[in-house]
Amino acid sequence: MNPGIAELLANPYTSRILEGIFGATLIFFAIVSVVLLYHWKRYETASVKIAFVTMIYFGVSLLLFGGATYYLFIFIK
Repeated sequence: MNPGIAELLANPYTSRILEGIFGATLIFFAIVSVVLLYHWKRYETASVKIAFVTMIYFGVSLLLFGGATYYLFIFIK
């Protein structure tokens, strides 16, 4: 591991800062998701297409946030 990263991770405040950034990202994601869902419902032209796009959006988001959570709470702690 890079010595600079090891020193950074040894800092007791690093995990709190990373958790704060992760929480802020989740809040931002929730706001954007609500706006997108409203837009997709309001201006939908084909409900099957909207259902597919919604499944892809939340499926990929689940993978990304799941991976971020895994690294944040397993490897950092």
